[in-house]
Amino acid sequence: MNRVVRGWFTAAAAFALASVVMGAVVCATESGASCPNWPGCYLDQFLPTPAAGLSTNPLIEFAHRVVAGLTGPVVLVTAILGRRLSDPRPRRLAWIALAGTLSAGLFGMLIVKVGIPWWLGVLDLGSALVATTALVQARVLLDRPVWAPDRVARTAWAALATLVLLHLSALGVAGTNSFTRCLGWPLGVLGADRWPVVQGVRLALALAAASLIVLAVVGALRRGGLVVPATVAALLLAAELLLAVVLLLGVGSVAVRAVYAVDAAGLFGAVAVLAARASVTAAPVGASAPQQAVAG
Repeated sequence: MNRVVRGWFTAAAAFALASVVMGAVVCATESGASCPNWPGCYLDQFLPTPAAGLSTNPLIEFAHRVVAGLTGPVVLVTAILGRRLSDPRPRRLAWIALAGTLSAGLFGMLIVKVGIPWWLGVLDLGSALVATTALVQARVLLDRPVWAPDRVARTAWAALATLVLLHLSALGVAGTNSFTRCLGWPLGVLGADRWPVVQGVRLALALAAASLIVLAVVGALRRGGLVVPATVAALLLAAELLLAVVLLLGVGSVAVRAVYAVDAAGLFGAVAVLAARASVTAAPVGASAPQQAVAG
């Protein structure tokens, strides 16, 4: 296996997830409008340099732009290098991820420049989540090329799909400037948001997602070889539920909300890794598994 190709796929997956995490931080800290210009922060100044004692929101927003801006080139290089792979699956996933990354970047620019309706926000977040999932699966396929999903894998993929619906639907029901629009699990049927019936559906989705994650984790621990992603997913799920209780008790500080959003993003990433890892296996001895890298 070409270490360079593996390294780029690893970096691309990490950058894609980091972009989702930073987007969650921006939303939770209400930093989205702190840099009113694009790509520079201000009309007369490219970098944010808040004076001592002032808000750090411009720094948070600009940090997100830096991470998101680097994600595109990293994924592009990964997709180009992926042409050296004889197995078409990682190659195709890399190009799918590039399309998702570019789409999310375009929507990010439009949000700053002109603003976008909630349904375009759904496409924005959906593109980022698809790109992250595709890159995670592509990276896992480089080491374990045999596609053999079992019950654990199917449960984990069901959990991941439920999480996608959970997060995307939040953008539809969120009221103006509501924390619901940020990445995170629902905190009940809120009067400040829209469509109470859909909010109720989101609560059901949250219950389904939690149940599926628990089932996937238990199955993964019994199967063996998946201890790390299963444990991380379990810990992040427990943290998300605990933080939800804290927020419902009225401790709604910016820091708590930011951790809640970051944990939700991390949980999505952990479940994506668990689903990807559970779906593949190493080639059995004597089998003709796809060769991942061509000479070079």
